This record gives sequence, C-alpha cells and structure tokens, in this order.
Amino acid sequence: MTGGFWRLWDLCRPAFRQRRCWENAGTLLRGVLLNMGRHTISRSLSAAGSGGRDWSAAYRLFERGRVDTGKLFGVAWDAAVRALPPEAPVVAFFDDTLFRKKGPKVAGAGWRRDPLGPKFADNLVWAQRFLQVSLAYPEARGRCRGIPVSLAHCPVPAKPRRGAPEAELAEYRALRKQCRLPKRAAEAVAQIERNAAGRRVVIAADGGYTNATVCRAVSAGNAFIGRVRKDARLFAKPAEAQRRGRKRYYGEARPTPREMQADDSPWTEVAASTGNGEHVFALKSVTGVRSKLTGDRDVKLVVVRPLRYRLGKGRRLLYRDAAYLLCTDPHMPDAEILQTYLQRWEIEINFRDEKSIFGIHQSQTRTDAAVQAYPAFVAASYALFLLAAKSRYGDANPAHYPKWRSAKTVWRPSTASFLSEFRRESLLKAAHLSGFANTGSGDTKPILFGSDWTAPIYAATN
Repeated sequence: MTGGFWRLWDLCRPAFRQRRCWENAGTLLRGVLLNMGRHTISRSLSAAGSGGRDWSAAYRLFERGRVDTGKLFGVAWDAAVRALPPEAPVVAFFDDTLFRKKGPKVAGAGWRRDPLGPKFADNLVWAQRFLQVSLAYPEARGRCRGIPVSLAHCPVPAKPRRGAPEAELAEYRALRKQCRLPKRAAEAVAQIERNAAGRRVVIAADGGYTNATVCRAVSAGNAFIGRVRKDARLFAKPAEAQRRGRKRYYGEARPTPREMQADDSPWTEVAASTGNGEHVFALKSVTGVRSKLTGDRDVKLVVVRPLRYRLGKGRRLLYRDAAYLLCTDPHMPDAEILQTYLQRWEIEINFRDEKSIFGIHQSQTRTDAAVQAYPAFVAASYALFLLAAKSRYGDANPAHYPKWRSAKTVWRPSTASFLSEFRRESLLKAAHLSGFANTGSGDTKPILFGSDWTAPIYAATN
C-alpha cells in the first residue's frame, strides 16, 4: 500500500514549482499520515523526523503559493474516473462544512451557525466555511466511497463600518452575492462538467443546494438530485401554446410533495444499499411536472416513505419524516435516484475522516493563501490515500478483528483500518530497510522525505 501511495505522489510533481518544494511537501505529507497527535504543521513535521530542522519552509509552501492544489486534485480526479466503467456517469456530491477556529485574526473566520446545535436554538461558533466536492468511487453491492476532488474556502466578506460611503456598500453587496454558497456551487458544477469530458454527470446534494442557482447550472443531459420542502410548489406543463404575450413555463398547480404522500396512489417497493446493508424502500413518483427551480425544464419528484424503527421497547420512534427528492432528469429511474442520494452520505464520512483522523482543521495558519492551500493539500492527500488503499485492497478489509467482533457489523474497511496498515508497513520498512525505496524519477539526487521509525512514536508521546 505504501508503494502505491508514493507512486501517486510521484504524479503530483507538476503541482510544485521546484523539486525541493515537492520534497518538502512529501516530508509534511508523511508526517500527516504518521502523526498520532494533534495535526499542526510543526507536529506533523516532528512525526516525520524533521523536528530538528527549520519549519519555515513548510509554512512558505502554502503562504507563498508554491503548491497548485488544483493539480493535486487533478491526480485524484483522473484516478477516480479511471475506476468507472466506460459508460458509467460521473457521480459527484456537494456539501459545505465548518472548521472551528479560536484566533480572532484567522483569515475567513467568523460567526457561523452551528449545524450540530439543538433545533430550538441557533448556536454560533467561530469558524471557517469550506465547500467540498467528492466523486463516487464504485464498490460492491451498489455502494461507493467518496473521493474528494475539490475543497474551496468560502469566506463571507466583512461588512463595511457604519456610515461607509455608498460606493463601498455597493461593492460589499456585489461581493456578498459572489461569495454565496449556491453561487460557488454553480461554479463547481461548471468545472465538473468541463472535466467530465463528455461523460454524463449526476450531482447529489442536500436541501441547502436545491435552489434555482444550482439546478439551472446543470446542463441538459446531466442530472441534479436534491431534497425539497414538503410544501414545495409544483406545476403542470402549459395546456396549449400561446400566440401572444410572454411564453408560459408553468401550467396549473399540482399537489405539493406532502399532499402526494397522503393521496391514495400506490407505493412501489425498491431495494437500495445503505451504510449497514440493503433495505427495501417504498416510493411514489410523478414525472412531467415543473418547478420554479428549473424554469422550462421538466423534473421528477420522488417521495420516499420513512423507515420507522425504535432502538428499544418504549423508546421514541426514529426516522418519522418522509424524504422528497427532486431530480432534473425526468427519465432517470426511481431506484437510481434513491441510490444516488443515499450515496451522498459518503461526503459526510469524508468530513469526519478529514477532521478526526487527518486533523484538517487543526493547522495554525492565518493568512489568506495558507488558509486556502493547506486544507486543500490535506484533502487531496486524503483522496490519494483512499485511492491507494482501494487499489491495493479493493473491497477486502486489511484489519484483523477480535473474535467478539462480528463480520456482519464490519461491512467495509474504514479509513482508520487503512491508515493502521499504512503505518505498520511504513514503520516496519523503516526499521528493517532503513528508509523508503526511492520512488522518484530516477535522479541521482536522493529524496529528502526519508523515514525515521522512532519519530512518530516520540511525537505521539510528547
């Protein structure tokens, strides 16, 4: 697995201005993977055995723009698309997340609504906002694994002082519109369609992105799947062509999604894979309706009946609300719409791994360039790590679980299992062979990011 990962890292050499920058980034990357403590840049360098060297070179990589994170993500994109069957579409997931910060002068940090707060109160946290795009890497039984291919910092512009001139206020309003998350997501949609090079693109996102800005950014022939409100307005097609006046896009009002759920039309059962296996869902759908989110394009609405269950006798009922999915491709099968939207949860798993395992939010960077570049560097490294692990193990699990751990509860290997195997291979190779094999371009000059098997153990205990 280590060999496959560093071979992918060799492909990232064009993303750096100089070979020395690439080697310094490789040293930092090795520390990020071997670091078992807090993932600051200095601690990751200590885990790589560079604790006694000058750390400023690693900070300058990101503060002075010496790494092109777009090319790093390009390597992950190419590897993820190569894993798809020839006629399969490119499935992408969109979502945003918060990186909590403490410093008052950290670029892009501000007061944000805490998504983990209670429903009855809006908690505020001091954090940065990032928009991520992940591609679906296919797995067995209709499942997939999310591979990050983009991570963009989406700050909110600072509001001018009271009494500021009108020109400054007008500039602030225009900049605020450009920094809206739907606007940034629409730009990401256009970039994905360009990179797809003729492949069909299917995008899945939550309700925050099911709006006119994002839905109308998806080209004809591609599809967007997202949740809508239970009282969303739907319309029939215009009854007949008009001879005079503005062209009509909408006809008579159709029942809302909630009214569709309550009517007497039959339900259809469809099997779909989730995180813990395969389940049977009951669906209703209506085709040939229109929404003001898409204008003159027909859409399909799918109503998914909830899978109600209780954790124990006398416990409260969970999953009580239905899901209402809007698809901009009216010819897409209901089962495919449901399965694609269920796979969207993979981007939430990406956020959990990036924060809890790779410490993407723990870097102590404050400048605009570093705030954007370092998290993108970590997200791209995480994508390369997943691709190397999938290339090496496929759907097999490299971990050896104790006898009391049932194989039924381990439905796929976790990122932590892959990382444990990577660390084991790295430390054994460093202890017995005195360093990694040279995976560079064959130059006589040695690569700087060698290995020291005692460094991560020392860094974890100090």
